[in-house]
Amino acid sequence: MRFILKSKVRLSLLFFLISLNYFSCTTRSIQREYYLLDYRPILRDSTLTVQQPFPYKVHVQTMKIPRTFDRVGIVVRYSTHQLDYYRYKLWAIRPQIIISDLIARHISNYQIFQSCQREFLDERPDYEIIGVIDAIEIFDSQAYTAAHLAMKLYLRSHDGYDILMSHEFDREEQMPVFRMELFAKKISDIVREEVDGFIKKLIPFFEKQQQSAADQQM
Repeated sequence: MRFILKSKVRLSLLFFLISLNYFSCTTRSIQREYYLLDYRPILRDSTLTVQQPFPYKVHVQTMKIPRTFDRVGIVVRYSTHQLDYYRYKLWAIRPQIIISDLIARHISNYQIFQSCQREFLDERPDYEIIGVIDAIEIFDSQAYTAAHLAMKLYLRSHDGYDILMSHEFDREEQMPVFRMELFAKKISDIVREEVDGFIKKLIPFFEKQQQSAADQQM
C-alpha cells in the first residue's frame, strides 16, 4: 500500500514538473514584435524643389489621433463594426509621434523652408503644421488584406488659428501577403507619397505669398 501511494506521489510530482516545464517553454516562445514607420525622402519630382528656401520657420506639431488608435498595439479591423488589437505585434513608437517626426524630417530634407522642426525652444516659428490621424490599421478578412491610413494635414500661422491650407487623404493599399513588416512599409510609403503631395501645395502657396509681398513693396 505504501509503495502504491509513493508511486502515485511520484507520478503526480513528475506530471507537475512536466506541465510546469511545458507552460514555461510556451511562455518564453511568445515574444513581442515591434514595427517602425520609416522611409528616406528621395526627390524624384522637380516640382518639389525651390531655388531658395522660403524665409520661414515651421513647427510640426504632434498629430492628434482618436483613442481607438492611440496605443502601441497595432489595430486590426475585420469589418466595419469589429476590430481588435494585437497583443504581441506592437508599434515601436506611437503612430502620432513617428508620423509627425517623418513629416518634419521630410520637409526639412527638401529644404523648402529656412527651418522645419518638431520643437522651437529659443525662438518662435512663423507657421505650424498640425493634423489628425483618423485611422491607421490593417484590414484583415478572407477576401481582402490591406494597409489603411486616413489623415488630415493643415498649415496655419503661429499667431492665429485660421487654416491657410489643407491636405486630406484616405488610402487603402492592398497587400498580396499578410506580413506585418509589409504593412509597416505600406503605411510608410503612403506617408511619403502624401507628404510629397502636401509639399506640392505648400510651394505655390508660399510663392504666391512672396509675390504678394513683393507687389506691395512696389
